[in-house]
Amino acid sequence: MTLAALCTAALLGSPASAATSDLKTTINPDHLPDTSKSGFSQAVVVSPKASIVYVAGQVGISKDGPNTFKDQVDRTFENLIAVLEASGSSVEDVVKITVLIKDHDLERLNYVNQKRREIFGASPPASTLIPVPALAIDIIEFEVDAVAIVPVKDATK
Repeated sequence: MTLAALCTAALLGSPASAATSDLKTTINPDHLPDTSKSGFSQAVVVSPKASIVYVAGQVGISKDGPNTFKDQVDRTFENLIAVLEASGSSVEDVVKITVLIKDHDLERLNYVNQKRREIFGASPPASTLIPVPALAIDIIEFEVDAVAIVPVKDATK
């Protein structure tokens, strides 16, 4: 089924489940795994009433430490939220994230899934996870980039 068909199906109440706001609609076809349990959606459709914000990869290392994997994940999402807010956006407006995990394993995945559910709630973005052998410098174990939306300002007002 194409994305357009899924969007139409979601709007018409078909088997695809969707969460909708004025600016985005999440798409989770019933015949695919329920990814909301992992804190992400299969797809997100953006309204023409929105501008797009591309957030560079954020990391969570601290010169004062600690720099455990969990500390880095927590600080990375804090940094992501700060950049989104500075851009006029928010976590509710994120439509896509890319997660990079060094030394990926089930324990790390479970923590990232828990954090995504906590951060993104009922309208999670689409997400790609990429296990990597290394990131920019050795101490970095986790990185996230994002695509978010911001309502288009009406120039006539």
